[in-house]
Amino acid sequence: MEPSPLSVRVAELISQNPGSRTFSFIENGEKYWVKQPEAGEANIWHKLMLILSKAVNNNFFRPTVVTDPKASLAYEAKRLRQLRDNGIRVPWIVLQTPEYLVLEDAGIPLSILLGSSAMKMEEKKILIVQLSHALADLHNRGFFHSRPALRDIAYKEGSIYFMDFEENLENTLSLDEAIVRDGFLYAHTLFRKLRSPDLVETGLDAYHRALRPDLWNNLTEEARRYRITYLLIRPLYRFLGKDAKAICDTLAFFRRF
Repeated sequence: MEPSPLSVRVAELISQNPGSRTFSFIENGEKYWVKQPEAGEANIWHKLMLILSKAVNNNFFRPTVVTDPKASLAYEAKRLRQLRDNGIRVPWIVLQTPEYLVLEDAGIPLSILLGSSAMKMEEKKILIVQLSHALADLHNRGFFHSRPALRDIAYKEGSIYFMDFEENLENTLSLDEAIVRDGFLYAHTLFRKLRSPDLVETGLDAYHRALRPDLWNNLTEEARRYRITYLLIRPLYRFLGKDAKAICDTLAFFRRF
């Protein structure tokens, strides 16, 4: 079969961008992204986390590093189609091969918008409420993201778009566990990335109000499992790094309920 003009164009671009996992290009006035497989690196810490997860019987500690990059890329394509078929806004797959995906542009990452000094605080609050409602809707309908960081969610033409689904949790966590993990990671990314406590509170309050009560109870019950961890790190708060502070803030938030 003769290659399509788009596949020829993408092959040329890949040869011009060696080593680039993702890059964008313009074709007929439209912006697209090329995404190539990239292997994660399993190291000693991942092995220790696996041992810890078994020792404490907690799947949340199990490592999810990508070790089969092409299988991960195919999995992402499958999830993108599944979510789109169920009415979830995700990038459209324009072209798929075992070597790469070509995706439509999904807009501006929320990490850029919510971190911009040009956007007014009231506009940011409206946007983060929209984001929280979209994530809660995803969870309420029985789906999960796997890594709902602000850089992996975009805004385009008034709508929220979820991106980046290469992390496969299906063999690691149950659906309820994956949704709980999403909730914790969402709170963590807000505490870590947003400078305004009021903006964080607005986002998490909107997520709480929109989420199914049973799913919210799962989150608060999971937070209570880490009571000792929280009590140990809370006195050290001012000495902690950004990630550890965000973990402490996340546990403190869910322990309020």
